[in-house]
Amino acid sequence: MRRFFRLAVPALAICCLAGNVALAQGRGGRGGFQMGGPNMLAFEQVQKELKITDEQKAKITEILEAARPPQGTNFFNMSEEERAELRKKGEEAGKKAVATLTPEQSARFKQMQLWVQGSRALIDDADLAKQLSLTDDQKGAVKTIVDESDKKRRELFQGLGQGATQEDRAKAFEQMTTMNNEMEAECMAVLTDAQKSQLEKMKGPKFQLDMSQLGPRRGRGGQ
Repeated sequence: MRRFFRLAVPALAICCLAGNVALAQGRGGRGGFQMGGPNMLAFEQVQKELKITDEQKAKITEILEAARPPQGTNFFNMSEEERAELRKKGEEAGKKAVATLTPEQSARFKQMQLWVQGSRALIDDADLAKQLSLTDDQKGAVKTIVDESDKKRRELFQGLGQGATQEDRAKAFEQMTTMNNEMEAECMAVLTDAQKSQLEKMKGPKFQLDMSQLGPRRGRGGQ
């Protein structure tokens, strides 16, 4: 079990990052492989925060492993039909994985997802936009900012494949973090003070995903 998660986390990182870009084209990327999606349940940090039991871990492992794309999958070279199939498979697996949580765990997981998704949730989560009473102009402004950020991400990760070195990935993650911070600041500037205050309450206690566990790992027998 532990060995699976050590191996799965780096693979899921590529899914989260590359998939978040490739599958998000046309805003169709809402699904299991987005950063902040149900695949986040595979991370040890998330499991500890939610107090996931061993029995739940086993079920989540089985569900996510069955939906994981084959090793070496190139999201950017996929046809739209292939991406649609991958999205559908990921969404179905995500729902099953989240269904293993207790009501308390599910509520906290939603808060954690808001922290990880950031401003992207403002356009990907219709219920959130409704609760915050976002205007059409605000939603349009946020979408423009996010789409421009996605474009930059596509350019950043276009050449990041299996042949990428650890240094290449480290630089990409660093640049991604900078771009993400810039996007967040721009999107938050679109909201009113009241909306920002309401959003902070909905997010609950702060949660920051440890990005260091996303990179390739060394040690432990090369795993």
